[in-house]
Amino acid sequence: MTPFTKGLGVIALLALAVRTINAIQHRDFQVLGDAMTFHLVGQGLADGKGFVEAFPPGGPTAEHPPGLEVFLAFWDKLGANGFLAHRIILGAVGTGTVVLIGLLARRVAGDRVGLTAAAIAAVYPMLWLADASLMSETLYGFFLVSALLCALWVRDAPSWRRAAALGALIALAALTRGEALALIVLLAIPVAIASRPTWSSRAALWAATLAAFVLVLAPWTIFNLTRFDSPVLISTNSNGLFVGANCRDTYHGELIGAWRFQCYTKRRANEDEAQYFARQRRIGIDFALDHKGRWPAVVGARLGRLADVYRFDQSVFFNTAEGRPANPVRWGIRMYWVVALLALAGIVLLARRRTFGLVVLLAPIVMVVCVATVTYGGTRFRYAAEPSLVILAAVTLVAAAQRLLASAGAPRTEPAASPPASAPRA
Repeated sequence: MTPFTKGLGVIALLALAVRTINAIQHRDFQVLGDAMTFHLVGQGLADGKGFVEAFPPGGPTAEHPPGLEVFLAFWDKLGANGFLAHRIILGAVGTGTVVLIGLLARRVAGDRVGLTAAAIAAVYPMLWLADASLMSETLYGFFLVSALLCALWVRDAPSWRRAAALGALIALAALTRGEALALIVLLAIPVAIASRPTWSSRAALWAATLAAFVLVLAPWTIFNLTRFDSPVLISTNSNGLFVGANCRDTYHGELIGAWRFQCYTKRRANEDEAQYFARQRRIGIDFALDHKGRWPAVVGARLGRLADVYRFDQSVFFNTAEGRPANPVRWGIRMYWVVALLALAGIVLLARRRTFGLVVLLAPIVMVVCVATVTYGGTRFRYAAEPSLVILAAVTLVAAAQRLLASAGAPRTEPAASPPASAPRA
């Protein structure tokens, strides 16, 4: 067992302890909104009812992507069907994500960065708070970081099998949170371009990724075509986001750049879930097109909320409503500010090294910025970027430590690491 493996194992135990303690400490914290919907739909699946709305009118549902609901239903069938059990289980998944972050950071910048990134991730509130919120982010993060790691795997030795694995992982992430669909462009295309010398071979590699992506998505999408009159690719609620983000309350005043449930209109008696949310999308888009003059201010507020630098107290309140206790959220956001500043320096350092790993790490960051720009801003939407920010911050910390050691006259040594992501291919 290598020193890296031993160190990562110790960090994994720390991560699991942090998440388990948090789950137990906040076992009675309120479960509302999306978290309750995930829980109830998963419970219905376990009881053999299928994907049925958690609340009246009780018709077929695809309000959320099915990933977390299927995951919870599996554990419900095994008898682990309470809120505390789910929090502990998701904490274990989050621990797996910490390990994957360490492995990804190692591939990008070496052993020291790998262990440093894993250590930050183990105690970083923006990650472990999500693990106990009973939301989809925990499972999403596991698939997302797996996809980033797989992208470097494809870059090192491109083959259609590895490209297909990347497509399957992106699809699994999208089946947990729909915005991951963007990674088939933001991540898979740069990987294909960097991995093959000609445009025809690049297109073939990306086609293998796309084919696996479609194959994994197809059963859910086809299933939805049999249940709804309107087409549903991933979830119906992705349409509904537009009306909550584009209305008078979120274009003016204290809620500018946020999302407001009260902007939804009432559901009509003859509408199924897909028809209802499709109508909400049209209302939201029409409002946005009619108020183009407000776009600069609204988008600025959305990005400010995404970065948690605008309306701090509101951000804490919104996080609390999403299942995260207020005091850890306050400290978590402050820690995020430090991580984000360190990450900016990490981007510069990796850019100077010309490593392809930087392209991979930037893909989810670009994705969350695009999502916030066209919908709304919030801490929860930033989750996909957090692993990349942690790794980039670790790059900065290790570089700073090495510079301090060098200035003190200590020898600079680096433990053996796997080849960097930018290494030439055989």
